[in-house]
Amino acid sequence: MAIQSDLAGASQKATALKNATDKLIQQSNINSDTQTTVVGNDNAQEAITTAQETATKIAQAVFLASSNLQSVAKDFEALDQTVANTIFKPLGGLGK
Repeated sequence: MAIQSDLAGASQKATALKNATDKLIQQSNINSDTQTTVVGNDNAQEAITTAQETATKIAQAVFLASSNLQSVAKDFEALDQTVANTIFKPLGGLGK
């Protein structure tokens, strides 16, 4: 019986989340038309701005979650090692 955490797997998932945030931010670059006087154009410009701001906020939240995932995974890895050394060593290396 061994205690095993998956730091590499957590790192892969954290990296995937960060890459997703990069794509989200890149896709939110939208140009709006400020010269057309069609009815509703002002509303469209406002909606575009709101969408861009929302995409940025979501990307920031996902990026923070990615960083937290990485940090928690490192903490679990360290705790797993401590527990393994504390529990299994006195039992004559049980589980190794």
